[in-house]
Amino acid sequence: MVVRILATALLCACISDPRGQCATDADCTGGAPGSFCAGGICQGPPRGSVDSFGTRTFARADTVRVVIRVERSHGAATARVVFGGAVIPAQAAAGGTLEADVPLSLAPAGVEGAVPFSVELRDDLGHLAALPGSVQVDDRAPRISIDPSSIPMSPVLRGATVSLRVSVDDFSSVTVAGATRSADGSFALPVDTRTAAPGATALDVAVVATDAVGNASTAHASIPLTRLKFVARHPTNGSVTSLVLSDNLIWGLVSSGEIWILRRSDGASLLRPATGGNTFPQLATDGTSLFFARSSDNQLCRMGADGLVQVCRSPVATLTSGPILQGSRPIVATTGSATFSSIFFGVLDDVDATKTFTNKLADFASNMPAIGPDGIVYSGAAQAVATAQLNVGNWTTGIATAESSHYYRGQPAFRGGGVVLVSTGPSGALDIFAFPNPLVSPASAPTTIQAAPVGVTLLSPTIADDGTALLATDDRHLIALPADKSLPPRWSILMTDQLAAPPTNGSGGVVYAGTVAGDILALSLADGSTLWKFSAGAPIHGPLAAGCDGILYAAIDGAVLALALDAPGLANSPWPMASHDVRGSGDARRPLRSATGACLE
Repeated sequence: MVVRILATALLCACISDPRGQCATDADCTGGAPGSFCAGGICQGPPRGSVDSFGTRTFARADTVRVVIRVERSHGAATARVVFGGAVIPAQAAAGGTLEADVPLSLAPAGVEGAVPFSVELRDDLGHLAALPGSVQVDDRAPRISIDPSSIPMSPVLRGATVSLRVSVDDFSSVTVAGATRSADGSFALPVDTRTAAPGATALDVAVVATDAVGNASTAHASIPLTRLKFVARHPTNGSVTSLVLSDNLIWGLVSSGEIWILRRSDGASLLRPATGGNTFPQLATDGTSLFFARSSDNQLCRMGADGLVQVCRSPVATLTSGPILQGSRPIVATTGSATFSSIFFGVLDDVDATKTFTNKLADFASNMPAIGPDGIVYSGAAQAVATAQLNVGNWTTGIATAESSHYYRGQPAFRGGGVVLVSTGPSGALDIFAFPNPLVSPASAPTTIQAAPVGVTLLSPTIADDGTALLATDDRHLIALPADKSLPPRWSILMTDQLAAPPTNGSGGVVYAGTVAGDILALSLADGSTLWKFSAGAPIHGPLAAGCDGILYAAIDGAVLALALDAPGLANSPWPMASHDVRGSGDARRPLRSATGACLE
């Protein structure tokens, strides 16, 4: 029924434009071109239209539907589409239209623009009308050009963002992945150079442009990279033996007698005040002042950011190292006889007298104290591990252990549940103490781990955020001990040279180590593999300081280096580096991350 109604409609529609009565086609020559005689009446050829595709652009892989609307025809009209040398018959569709699905793969490969086609419309008498049409086809990938002036020629500091200027030529509209279009039609593509492989000296940037129909192309730019933010040369090429950081300053000790104050942002030299005597390499800052201790006269001193020494105090005993800080109160250890020694010493302020306490069998030799997460001061001594607490200027004395082992050097580290780790001199062993009640009762006998052969000296341990203990040895090894205190080590690697200081644990599972040969290495905590290496050209001194600004600061002979990191700050650990943090506080209570995970110094 539907077919008959449609056929009748078409037949009725065909009897149009009469040109008068006729007997033959010749009688209709005075009418419209192509007129013919049918049913004794002059009639025109079939008339119709092809629906336009407008400005829409198609891919060559698409198939388009050509819709033909018949306006006049003798009898039922038929149609076919001629496209790319192929003929596609049209089929009757609802609404009286004729439709043909045309694969655009028939268009020439690589075409970009309007591709013509023709619709042949025939009536039932065989009369023909040709209806022209076209479709926009884009079968050409976008052409990308990168402005050479936007590609840095000199190495870019790793972590900086580089903006590439990209232009694209294409028939249809395009997008560039990750880019925004500028007013002049070009694209601005920001490139985060931190995405480069850790050891890469250049970043290959793939610029991907896609047009409106999905054709894509890629162009490449190479951005040279460097980790060296600056190298600040000392005016007299003095050896920088250690450094600590405040918010805006670098405080460096030069050749034991000078404090070199530099601007942290660019390494600019600000001041070079004298310390007043030979100074221990361990420095500490509360962010405002610098605290140091002199071996030449056993004075503990505080210096302001203006380079002026504000106060010095003497514990009336031989100092063994530089200070740690309880807030802004410096604490040092002293040495003496095996039977009597002034253990710890504190300078509270410019007015108060020095505060000391004593304990038998506690000669601190070359050890440094450390403040644990519980706020108690721990230190390994010649014949003991001693504890004490400073409260409102008064010391509470703990009970020393009864160990016969000699803790010749280093500083304790802390790892979970109040456990204290202390290296035991040239024995290759590490003692682990648990203090259930540090100020009331001594620790039980330690758990001893033979981390290295007897005769090897361990540097002070540092702790990664997963509890792994990192130990450097004087026979050029770096050892990672599992958090469960088991053996064998998680890994042990032979370094190219001896480490200059205990390793520093940075965020992101990276361990930083500096050697006396002048190499700075970033190692994977997972397996000890080298992620990247920087040759400083001079021996490294003291621990490396990983700042929240994403910069690693290093003291070397004659200079201070600043190297870009891939993740800012220290590991979120109770003891990630020697003296705990970049300020050298020696206080495990200082948070290194905020509650939201933000990096703190």
